[in-house]
Amino acid sequence: MELRDDLTIGKLLREAAEKYADRPALKTRINTLTYKEFDASVDVKARRLLSCGIKHGTHVGVLCETSPRLITLFYALARIGAVAVMFNTSLGESELTALINSSDTTVMIVGDGYKEINFPRVLKSISVNCPKLGLVLYEGRHDSAGFTVVDSLEPVGEAELAKAEGKVLPSDTAQILFTSGTTSSPKMVMTSHYSRANCGRFQAKDLGATADDIFMGALPMFHCFSISVNIMAACSVGGCLFLPVSRKTKVLLSDISDFKCTMLSCVPALFFAMMRRPDFKEWDMSSVRTGFIGGSGCSHTQFEEIEKSFGMTLLSSLGQTEATGGLTTSDLTDPVELRASTVGHFMDELEGKIVDPETGKSLPNGTVGEICVRGYVVMQGYYNNPEATAKTIDKDGWLHTGDCGWLGDDGYLRLSGRIKDLIIRGGENISPAEIEEAALEDEYIDRCRAIGVPDHFFGEEVCLCIIPKEGYPGSSTGLREMLSRRLAAFKVPRYILVFRSFPEKNTGKVDTIKLREEACRKLGL
Repeated sequence: MELRDDLTIGKLLREAAEKYADRPALKTRINTLTYKEFDASVDVKARRLLSCGIKHGTHVGVLCETSPRLITLFYALARIGAVAVMFNTSLGESELTALINSSDTTVMIVGDGYKEINFPRVLKSISVNCPKLGLVLYEGRHDSAGFTVVDSLEPVGEAELAKAEGKVLPSDTAQILFTSGTTSSPKMVMTSHYSRANCGRFQAKDLGATADDIFMGALPMFHCFSISVNIMAACSVGGCLFLPVSRKTKVLLSDISDFKCTMLSCVPALFFAMMRRPDFKEWDMSSVRTGFIGGSGCSHTQFEEIEKSFGMTLLSSLGQTEATGGLTTSDLTDPVELRASTVGHFMDELEGKIVDPETGKSLPNGTVGEICVRGYVVMQGYYNNPEATAKTIDKDGWLHTGDCGWLGDDGYLRLSGRIKDLIIRGGENISPAEIEEAALEDEYIDRCRAIGVPDHFFGEEVCLCIIPKEGYPGSSTGLREMLSRRLAAFKVPRYILVFRSFPEKNTGKVDTIKLREEACRKLGL
């Protein structure tokens, strides 16, 4: 497969509608749209958006839960060249206000809400503090709180849509997504049509996806992972995107079982949540063929447990928002030992290397350093933040991911953690991933995270946070003895803390900042 320089997101859908006109594009429990029908609905939505002044380059904030309405809106914005600013649906009012202002969002489109959060009411409350916000539209089915309903707008003519669509270039910014930063304000990642459409095509190829596949939309749409491996990948091959009414585990398992979904890409936490249900084996997972696992770390043991439980060929991968989605992949034909112990090789048409984070010099195979990538997945930059962009993308176009790892002679990448997450004890750099991998060999450990906590003498000490399985003896003596046999003495955790659950971000990643705060409270540090 080759890269396509002519692709926009809108064009990708146009081509799918021509080639797969009568194939299902979007499916829910109560409705199905073919590609022809879906493409037509996107056109109507785009014409309505044009009628209220949204145009090429307009920053349109999207605060909606994933649904057919949101998917239609996503493509409609892309079709007319507007920039979709995708907001996390769990944001509080102050966070949302700050991000609307910093992203120069002038139009907001809101759905009904998420959990206890009512989006229209939130916008009513905060809009006075958003001076650049000129218009709020409602895209839901309940109470609009007085905002104009998108589907009540009188659409412009088809000729005006054709004119707007003709202005959209592959190099245009398609979306702004936010990094999951916790130590400072999230950065705003700009992604082009070219990057987004091609990333979906290549990830569909890696999945071996065809028009016969049904992609389970189990991830929130403000996450780059979901956009690439579900929405874009399905469209690129004429596959069907199934949208559950919620991301509750019972709903997901029921939908997979009843509608024979074949593609299931998730973060590890969601896989675990489904597997740990006492009724898990009552659901039929036999249709699930493959899917990516990503978004956070997963040990060799956990990987094999997920694959066995779902009866699927699980693909390991490394991705990040700044790289549009994925930058590595394993192959469907790789043995499970390789897929479980690595994050695969660099994706086709990408260059990758490992460098010394201090000097920037390339390192030989087998040496741990920072993972860098160059090619079509690299973001356009951080919006309104040239200094941070220059620190992340060097003058030669290499994206410095902030992830540490090493390449084997087989070309496969092994992770050793984030640069900022390295535990530095008495001058020794310790990889949390190495400790976690060893700890999960204990039969009573379900999940774990190794973190650094303050220490007067060493600077940092190793603290292992565990979520035990049923039957855990309650003493860490056996676990510490086992780790002493597997790890160098300076890597053996001084502290082992038991948790019932880990604090998580909305994306399913463990929030290591909050976990460290909780651990310090438990330890009185």
